[in-house]
Amino acid sequence: MARAEILSGNRNCAVRQSGLFDLSIRLPKKLAPNSVLIKKLRQILLIHFSNGFRIDSPIELGRFRRFALKDYNDEIQLSDEPLMEAIISCGTLFDGKIYVVPPQTNNRIKKLINDYFKSGAQVIFYAEFYVKNENWLFEANIISEGMLINILHKLFPNLKFTSIYFGILNIPVFNILESEILRVWGNDVLLTYDQLAKRLLYIPFEKIKYALGQNSDFIWNSEGTFSHITKIDITEDEHKAIRKMAQKECNTHGYVSITVFPLGDIQERNHELSITAVHDAIFRICLSDKYNKKGKIISCKVDTLDALTVMKDYCQTIDKCSLNDLLNYEKELTGEIHRWIPMEAGYAVLVRIDKDTYVADNYVHFNSDAIDGAIGQFVTKDYLPLKSFTTFGAFPDCGQTWNLFLLESYCRRFSKIFQFDTPSVNSRNAGTIIRKSCTMTYTEIMADAVAKSGINLSDIIVGKFLFDSGYIGRSTTAKIGEILDRAKAIRERKN
Repeated sequence: MARAEILSGNRNCAVRQSGLFDLSIRLPKKLAPNSVLIKKLRQILLIHFSNGFRIDSPIELGRFRRFALKDYNDEIQLSDEPLMEAIISCGTLFDGKIYVVPPQTNNRIKKLINDYFKSGAQVIFYAEFYVKNENWLFEANIISEGMLINILHKLFPNLKFTSIYFGILNIPVFNILESEILRVWGNDVLLTYDQLAKRLLYIPFEKIKYALGQNSDFIWNSEGTFSHITKIDITEDEHKAIRKMAQKECNTHGYVSITVFPLGDIQERNHELSITAVHDAIFRICLSDKYNKKGKIISCKVDTLDALTVMKDYCQTIDKCSLNDLLNYEKELTGEIHRWIPMEAGYAVLVRIDKDTYVADNYVHFNSDAIDGAIGQFVTKDYLPLKSFTTFGAFPDCGQTWNLFLLESYCRRFSKIFQFDTPSVNSRNAGTIIRKSCTMTYTEIMADAVAKSGINLSDIIVGKFLFDSGYIGRSTTAKIGEILDRAKAIRERKN
């Protein structure tokens, strides 16, 4: 059977009886969606304009007329304007084109969405619905997420629509994500990203990750695995005991580490949780209303206590430790390693006797007058990089073997005449011993050294000079521009 016959049944009979394209037939102001005319026009669009009909193209309209003549053996007598109105009413306008979506496609969309909401779901994210059903949606001329949204507005006029999702509720996305995750959580204590994504068919994976990561009521257990505070079993008596201990320790010391709280039966009852999750749950459930938590440090919300202060207090209790000991303790406090914090604390309270070891003051016996005299043999002017000290024969015995780390510690805390400065604490012996009488800043000292060196004043050369000489611990510095300007000015004054 010919295509036109398929469209119209008996072609000649359809044209003769209906006068579909006869100018004498007046078009109603609003065409009925199921009218014979609309059905025939829609068929032309479906067969010949599967990639859309561009409404601003006279060429496209001419093609439409030719296809109508070919399929129905009759010319369209309507003028362009009413014909275009009729074509527009046949489908969905998107991005300047009319697309005809088969009725069965709309029915399939409605069934999928109604069934999903009947299961208890509250919202559907457009992007995820389109991605999960893209194959058959695209084949049915729903070519993009934006076009899908237009169709959804028509199919579900009573639902709530936002910029990224639609559904029964219209509340902030942060709240809707928590609501939907808890809806499908069930009796599980722990769930992974993937498990939740399977239960939340039309919520994007990244939105699930965002909600779990940003909402503190979800407790991180291990990589990609979370619990929720409603799944944690802590008794009222345990709750009171934890708050009482926190109050006592913070009143006495200003802070308390989450690691010192007696877990009692909490960990046993919540055996599926990691120790990190147990600690976080204790804080969130028992302490978060009145206390801050930074890493593993708990302090009153009115306090500004930080890890450096805690590390300094900790160092006061130590006789001897390694750098790794300090790094590991700082990790316990903050959950991370910021090398400058334990090193700064160690230098402020202890004596660094070599690259890896810190000791209490009573392990070293400094004769300040004799040591300052020895340093003065090297530092004959205002300053000298620490690395310039290559021998310690002139230094008196102090109970430890002299080296650059010990010399740095001495100048930081014990010298009467000298001090030590560096852009950042380090284990590279980068920094400078400076007379306390010197009024220059560290940047001015570096500029002075560059000016006196006679080197060419370029970024790379100056950076290399400062690094090789021991003023800085890396070959670049954020102060390079200022150092160059100052060095140039010093040389100009001398000339």
